[in-house]
Amino acid sequence: MTYFQYKKYIAAALAEVSGEYAAYEAEKATCHLFGLDRRALSLAMREEAPDKIKEAENIIARRKSGEPLAYILGNADFFGLNLYVTAACLTPRADTEVIVERALDFLGGRSANVLDICTGSGCIALAIAENSRADVLGLDISPDALDIARKNAEKCGLAGKVRFEMCDALSAEFEGRAEKYDLIVSNPPYIPTGDIAALSAEVHCEPMLALDGGEDGLIFYRRFIEILPHKLKEGGAIIFEIGYDQENALRALCACAGLPCEIFRDYGGNVRGAVIKP
Repeated sequence: MTYFQYKKYIAAALAEVSGEYAAYEAEKATCHLFGLDRRALSLAMREEAPDKIKEAENIIARRKSGEPLAYILGNADFFGLNLYVTAACLTPRADTEVIVERALDFLGGRSANVLDICTGSGCIALAIAENSRADVLGLDISPDALDIARKNAEKCGLAGKVRFEMCDALSAEFEGRAEKYDLIVSNPPYIPTGDIAALSAEVHCEPMLALDGGEDGLIFYRRFIEILPHKLKEGGAIIFEIGYDQENALRALCACAGLPCEIFRDYGGNVRGAVIKP
């Protein structure tokens, strides 16, 4: 088989599980199989490829079982960075990149210190650090996720600009920390507990700790809106990722706290985030 035929074979096999993303995932899988980047694969498309059919079928079988491609390949692309990914953290998603865009717009070209809560793989923290003059602290409750985040900082050459610490962001210990920040960002768990069972097999492969937002999905936002404004420097801002159906709830929580709330959408037109500037 040629490289092109491998890619075509994988794309056809993944169509039922990956839909419109099958061709993209097939390209990623083919590059992974043969240790090529996209440009090298493109140049070699018509050449005969080494026999990797068993490895290709293994990837296809795991993907059809619902396992995210990033976990199968061990990496994912996010905002121009290629990051290590395991089942210890959420898969970085393209929709989350708008959170980084909003953060960079707010920071401009100035020096700043940024806090990323529920950092997971470190994708948001690292993308902000790579594209700004900010120093970033990422917090997470999961030691396994923090291990991945630290490896990603080393991989991306950002260990000098980003550090990671274990911390329960809902705890009194976190509330009592005295540090203040120019910007606080977070993609916290926001799925209502009762909705998790109905999620796709792919999502069920991801850590529940990073998904479960409590009975109404708002446990983190409720707590953050209470305490995070006190952790901002003058002129600072908070940027959350939120669920597509949580706009009204976020507006209500902010209104009760006397905080302005700007809701923004991702490039698919879905509600994706909130900006709060006390």
